[in-house]
Amino acid sequence: MYAEVLIAKDEELELKLQDEDISVMHIIQHELLKEKSVEFAGMILKHPLTKEYFVRVVTKKKDPFEVIQEASTKAAEIMKEISSMIKPVLKK
Repeated sequence: MYAEVLIAKDEELELKLQDEDISVMHIIQHELLKEKSVEFAGMILKHPLTKEYFVRVVTKKKDPFEVIQEASTKAAEIMKEISSMIKPVLKK
């Protein structure tokens, strides 16, 4: 994955991401929106063939880098949980 910081302010962060799966991005966005300190969390797919996304997070008094890191950790845990549920079914 390629990541570039476009805007970094105290309570706002905008990133450009490439070569990532959109489903992972949706899980991270979902986790961000569950956080009480997040005012806005949005993701835009620029074009489906380029897999280029723009992610914007606006927080209330919390570091947006920290919020994204926490949401990404939670998303990774969810993916592990889903994987552990699917593996036994696939072996049958």
